Amino acid sequence: MEGEDSKTLNIDQFETMFRRNHQFLCAVAMQYVHDQFAAEDMVQDFFIDFWQRRHTIQLTTGFEAYARRAVKYKCIDFLRKSAVTEKRNSMLAALEEEQEHHDEQEYNEIRHQRYIKIVELIQKLPENRQNIFVMHAVDEMSYAEIAKKQNISINTVKTQLSRAYSALRNHAILIFIAFSSLSGRF
Repeated sequence: MEGEDSKTLNIDQFETMFRRNHQFLCAVAMQYVHDQFAAEDMVQDFFIDFWQRRHTIQLTTGFEAYARRAVKYKCIDFLRKSAVTEKRNSMLAALEEEQEHHDEQEYNEIRHQRYIKIVELIQKLPENRQNIFVMHAVDEMSYAEIAKKQNISINTVKTQLSRAYSALRNHAILIFIAFSSLSGRF
């Protein structure tokens, strides 16, 4: 095709050029991208681009030299874009990981703050009610065991626990609402 004007290229000539050069150009592309599918895509893109621009391309060398150079530059462009994409993806992954770590720390801090507030609320209960509550909730003692240990009736244990849970529930709801509005996550 050297010396020929590509404007006069017809579909049969193009098909002949494609068949004659496709395998060679795929080998050229493989030297750069090291991926058979990507190499074939580069060559396919070259031929599509060449056909679409056939009326404006002025070959000063043979088609093979032109095609080799064009495929080489397509591969280099592909590698540049891939490197940028890979770098962007790794940066995004690092940012996501950092955000997850930050979110986990924030979540743990909020849980710790809630725990402290609940402990403070328990400590504000009257001493006898506080002792009964701790024996039941923390030590997991039964009503009968608490009654025996405190030398009180089971009904007194039930009443004291009911009052303790009621007081804690009322305050805990307020704490939960306050922490929910601060964190925006719950």
